Amino acid sequence: MLIGCNQNDRTTQEESKVDSEITILTPLHTAETPDPKIEEKIEELTGVQLDLQYVPASNYQDRMSTAFATGNMPEVANIPIEGNFKEAIRDGQFWEIEPYLDEFENLKKLKKEILDNTRVDGKLYALYQGRPLSRQGIIYRKDWADNLGLSTPQTTEEFFNMLKQFTENDPDGNGKDDTIGLADRGDLAYGSFNTIASWFNTPNEWGRKRWGATSRIYVPSI
Repeated sequence: MLIGCNQNDRTTQEESKVDSEITILTPLHTAETPDPKIEEKIEELTGVQLDLQYVPASNYQDRMSTAFATGNMPEVANIPIEGNFKEAIRDGQFWEIEPYLDEFENLKKLKKEILDNTRVDGKLYALYQGRPLSRQGIIYRKDWADNLGLSTPQTTEEFFNMLKQFTENDPDGNGKDDTIGLADRGDLAYGSFNTIASWFNTPNEWGRKRWGATSRIYVPSI
């Protein structure tokens, strides 16, 4: 989520810089910062200087907690709407942004139902980070499939059969029972489990059934 941060103690001189520079705090999930070409293109098209401050993802929450405590906030931050972040919103450390969305051609096209999911006490403080619906998939060993005469699976049944043969029919040809059909991460938030579950219409995080709420981890068949 991208959030506008409240900095009421800024001087008038600092506020005058808003039109020419925006400070953005964002987590870094890789060893190196991204190629600056997109940042430079945005600056070229908007005439605004971006001060992108990358923080290693593992330290990001600590960095934000320090910013909350000291009042040294960026103008924009990438945060989830939960836990301490939600309390900071309620504490007045972020701006309500909904009154301004209609002033921008692209922002006013954002999906209302998704924006509604980010509201805090009925007010909007964030822009959601859009992602493609099909942003995850399964990677398989094509060399193993070729060894077993298998083509790319087109159905869940064919996929299950491929996994079964990968497990039982020695796809690496070493004569040992040492292959595993499917491996996954150590959590259920991402990875194979989440991807395969989506093929069977499980909800994204949470969904509603006639008996109440359910998560993608537990969907009883009744």
